[in-house]
Amino acid sequence: MEAPADAWNLYAGHRARFTDLLLRSATGGSLCLLGAGHCNDVDLDKLAAQYSAIHLVDMDRAALLAAVSRQEPAVRALLHVHAPLDLSGFEHRLKRWKRVAPTELEIASASSAAIASLAGLPGPFDLVASACVLTQMSFSARDALGDAHRMLGPLRIALVKTHLATLIGLTARGGTALLVSDLTSSSSFPLDDVGPEQNLFDVMGDIVEKQAFYHAANPNVIDEIVQADPVLQSMAGDSELLEPWLWRGAVDRTYFVYALRFRRRA
Repeated sequence: MEAPADAWNLYAGHRARFTDLLLRSATGGSLCLLGAGHCNDVDLDKLAAQYSAIHLVDMDRAALLAAVSRQEPAVRALLHVHAPLDLSGFEHRLKRWKRVAPTELEIASASSAAIASLAGLPGPFDLVASACVLTQMSFSARDALGDAHRMLGPLRIALVKTHLATLIGLTARGGTALLVSDLTSSSSFPLDDVGPEQNLFDVMGDIVEKQAFYHAANPNVIDEIVQADPVLQSMAGDSELLEPWLWRGAVDRTYFVYALRFRRRA
């Protein structure tokens, strides 16, 4: 595991892009970060200068508390830690589900319980952002169940639905929800061959066409889920794809990151 200073430096490029996106997405008010973790991918000092309250949500309470402790007192006063909170609703069920495959009804029930639990956060918030946590939850499910588990596919779909409902549901009317996600890495697609002159929207199209994406991050599936869900449609409608970016990160890989912006209907 990288030392904290090394991890902070490692995330520099991604942190600059993500923080800038958060600063441009709302003019103030409250910010909620889902999957904030060690907070190496956001500059809390810069965010605190714009937002009146910053809520950090994650499973790992120790990571959040360590991140808060690194801040100056004026910044710490604006930070609110909510942990441990399972954003998927599945984490404590995965060992049992590996032994006995869940039914679709059980998965749907777990999703509903997670959404209801997370709705208890002190929102709604002017800006809610998912900090590349969707794929991490998907990896956790795969690692626990195994690639051959017959309910892994339905579980991934339910995970995306749960996360979208949480993300948009926590957003204030007229506010903004951002789904920021890593789409793939250089271990699955030749990102290191992408030149500075290339259009990253075109590169994203190639990744999707070649199915070289992380399963939970497939933007086409995300769009289909939103279009098919009347509740999500009533809350936010269509999403807007924002400018993607590349960054060199963990395990010496290059990552492709994109963001979908939803406007909560007023």
